[in-house]
Amino acid sequence: MKPSIYVAGTGKHSGKTLVCVGLVAALRERGIKVAYMKPVGQHVVSFRDALVDEDLALITQLFDFPIPPHLANPVTIPRGYTTKFLSEGHSSDELVAKLYEGYEAVSADAELVIVEGTGHAGVGAVIGLSNAHVASLLHSRVVIVTGGGIGRPLDEFELNSALFEERHVPVLGMISNKVREHKLVQFSGLLPKWLNANGYSLLGLIPYERMLTDITLAQIVAEIGARVLSGDEALQRRMQHFVIGAGPCHRMLGELSQGVLIITPADRDDIVLGAISWDQAHAGDDANGIGVCLTSGIEPRAKLLRAASRTRTPIIAAEGSACEVGTAIRSLVAKIFPEEEKKIQAARELVANHVDVDALLAAVEVG
Repeated sequence: MKPSIYVAGTGKHSGKTLVCVGLVAALRERGIKVAYMKPVGQHVVSFRDALVDEDLALITQLFDFPIPPHLANPVTIPRGYTTKFLSEGHSSDELVAKLYEGYEAVSADAELVIVEGTGHAGVGAVIGLSNAHVASLLHSRVVIVTGGGIGRPLDEFELNSALFEERHVPVLGMISNKVREHKLVQFSGLLPKWLNANGYSLLGLIPYERMLTDITLAQIVAEIGARVLSGDEALQRRMQHFVIGAGPCHRMLGELSQGVLIITPADRDDIVLGAISWDQAHAGDDANGIGVCLTSGIEPRAKLLRAASRTRTPIIAAEGSACEVGTAIRSLVAKIFPEEEKKIQAARELVANHVDVDALLAAVEVG
C-alpha cells in the first residue's frame, strides 16, 4: 500500500479538517503528489451526484481532486444507519471491501495519502470500522490532534493512542490545536517532556485563531434552514455574539458591535430599522458589520424589505421563536466552507508555520 498519514482527533471538532487542509497545501507546495481520503463519514451532504461527508466535499473542491467522491469517502454513517446495521445483522466485510477499493483508487497516482478520521479513535466501532481499525487496515501512521492545553489534552491523547497501538498502528505524535498565544512558549517546553518520555513527538502547536471559530451568516442559513431576505452579498460576515431584540430599541442598539447577530420577531420594525441605521454608520460593507435574523413566523412588511434592499445589511428569516432560534444558533460549531477564502488561507498558514511537515515526511519516508 502507498504510505499514508492518518489525521485523528481526540473528539469532534478537534481541528482535523484544518490540519488536513494545511497538510495537503503544504505537501503540494513541496511538489509531492498527495491524495486525500475520508474513509468513514458521518455528516453527509450531496456533492457531485453522491452523498458523502462534508469534509470530503470541502477538500475535494478546494484542491480539485479528480477521484469520484464515493471512492474517497467509501463509507458513510447517516442518522439511523447504526441501528439498521445492528438490527438487520449486517457484516462489516462489505464495508471493508469498499474501503480497500476506495483507497486503491485514491492512492493510485499518489506518493502519500492524507487520511482524515472521524471523531475519537473508537468512533465507528459499532459497524466494525473504528478509526483505530481503519488505520490498521490502511497501514497508516497516525497523528493525533488535541485541544490546546496540558492536562486534559494529554489524558485524551493517552486514551486515543492506546486504541491505535492495540491495533499495532504507529502513533507519530501530537498536534496541539487552539493554543492561546500567551501559552505557546510554555507549552512548547512542557508538552515535549511528557511526549518524548512516552515515545512520541510534538509535531505542532497551532495558535488559537478567532476567525476560525466564528460562525458566518452563510453557515447559519445553511444549518438552520433560514431564508435570505436581503444582503446576500454579505453572508460571509462572521457572527461572534447574538442578542435577542425583544425590549426597547434603544437598549438593543446599546448592545451592538461588530459581529453581533440580532434575533428579533419580524414585526419589530423599529429594531430592524435601528439595526440597519447602525450598520450603515459603523460598517456597511460585505466583510464587517452585523446581521439580523427575523423569527416567529411573521412575514416582514414589504416596506421594511424595500428599505433593507437599499442597504448591505444582511437580513435572514428562520422558523421558531427568538429563543428557539437563538438556541439553535448557539449549538452550531464553526466550519470551513469552500467560499471562505480567508478561513482557508488561515488554515494553510497555520499549518505551514506551526506544524513540522518535514518531520512527518521523514517519518513516512516520503520526499
